[in-house]
Amino acid sequence: MNLKDIFTRAGAGTIYILVILFGLLGGRFSFLAVFGTILGSGLFEFYRMVEKDTTHAISKIFNILMGVVIFISVFLYLESINIYLLPVFILTYLLILIASAIFLRRDDILHGIIYSVFGQVYITMPLSLLMFISYSPDMANNEYNWVPVLALFVFLWVNDTAAYFIGSLIGKHKLIEHISPKKSIEGFIAGIFFTLLASLIFSRLYPGFTPIFWMGLSVVVALFGTLGDLFESLIKRTCNVKDAGDLIPGHGGILDRIDSLLVAIPAVFLYLILFHSF
Repeated sequence: MNLKDIFTRAGAGTIYILVILFGLLGGRFSFLAVFGTILGSGLFEFYRMVEKDTTHAISKIFNILMGVVIFISVFLYLESINIYLLPVFILTYLLILIASAIFLRRDDILHGIIYSVFGQVYITMPLSLLMFISYSPDMANNEYNWVPVLALFVFLWVNDTAAYFIGSLIGKHKLIEHISPKKSIEGFIAGIFFTLLASLIFSRLYPGFTPIFWMGLSVVVALFGTLGDLFESLIKRTCNVKDAGDLIPGHGGILDRIDSLLVAIPAVFLYLILFHSF
């Protein structure tokens, strides 16, 4: 990677981080706008990638619109503006898919339904859960609070950065070579170590929870964030593409930037439930 590429990658990455921070720190409406846009872009890249070699009976535009509508209905549910739209839109989406299987005369219709639903489970559900995390009663009396989501992003960024640099410098043992040849065991361990250090800083800045809570959260993020990165690499290899898109110079598409996030979010959501239970 030459110097120009490094500056391009660093500049695009900085802008991405600033957009995420604006979405988090700007309040619930900026959260809705920023992550709703990320959701729509991620769904577009996913369905375009899956449709690379063939077209599907179910329109990707329909799937993208329904994903965004469901995301907005989650916001309306959490704001207690309308608690019925969320189940209504989810059920409507499923009923349309089932009806399409009956009325559309195509041999690949079942495959189209599977790819449609998987896109929503893979992208729409985690980003919707991210909004639930931001309204977690454990953190802010069921009002919008950016602290847990900021922690999630910071831990992901620390893990990815440490794993990349340490892996590039001293990485000799491949983590899972057949999926991601560049990832090393040394980088993986370094990512967890530095994420744990970041969790100790969070425990000092936000002492409402114990250091054990923050350390546990950081390990969950590091482990499942790495899993998410590997999973998207598997999808790209299956679809025979290098990047999911080209929206972010030097990084690829939106999906390439949020791949670790998409698997880390459900794990963090489950962690918060279990931690609250005990």
